[in-house]
Amino acid sequence: MNTQPLVSIVTVSFNSAATIGRTIDSVRAQTYPNIEFIVIDGGSTDGTVDIIRDNADVISRWVSEPDAGIYDAMNKGVRQATGDWIHILNSDDFYADPDVLERAVPLLDPQRTNYFAMWREFDDGRRDLQNWAYSRWRLFVSAFLPHPGLIVSREQYEAAGLYDCQYRVAADHDMILRLTRRWPGLGHPVPLTVMAQGGFSEQNMLRSLREFQRMTIAHGLSSPLAQAVYWFKRVWWRV
Repeated sequence: MNTQPLVSIVTVSFNSAATIGRTIDSVRAQTYPNIEFIVIDGGSTDGTVDIIRDNADVISRWVSEPDAGIYDAMNKGVRQATGDWIHILNSDDFYADPDVLERAVPLLDPQRTNYFAMWREFDDGRRDLQNWAYSRWRLFVSAFLPHPGLIVSREQYEAAGLYDCQYRVAADHDMILRLTRRWPGLGHPVPLTVMAQGGFSEQNMLRSLREFQRMTIAHGLSSPLAQAVYWFKRVWWRV
């Protein structure tokens, strides 16, 4: 019997045929021996499902059906997870190294919100390392704690609740604020994932800023401060 903690990897996808193969390959390559891999697909029509079927040997469970968005899909995956720890690995991201979970799991502290460094990969192949020291006040300014670097215990999800689907682009940061309110952040310098960094359209950027403002007010930030952060970030993005 394997005595190492079971890690549930949850990948959500929708029309991800161009990238999900690399995601699955990075899971297959992991040297950590106790993994449960769950794929939640939103009813893709571009060949994603064929790739999932072709890799059924490494996938513990998968489903392809319509959902109410990415956070609804994440919630489905978290509900299905049976592991001691849960990592959400997006279908356009992948693990930084084959032994990264083997190095990461022993560092996990059940009394903290555990997050790891991550690489942001740009279209030209350039990578930037994101590795911020934890400070809760920063989370009311920007997403300094990267969601793709978060490994959360099943007990923490059960206590904090699932992703709030009223947010279309900021529910992951809402979750981080809920988690860190109860379990202070603990950063680990090990780069866990590589996140594809594509273009950020004006429409999505503005929606993200508005949601961030509304969400931080809900978490106790004063409206004037939230408004000031909104305008500062809007100007900063334009510059």
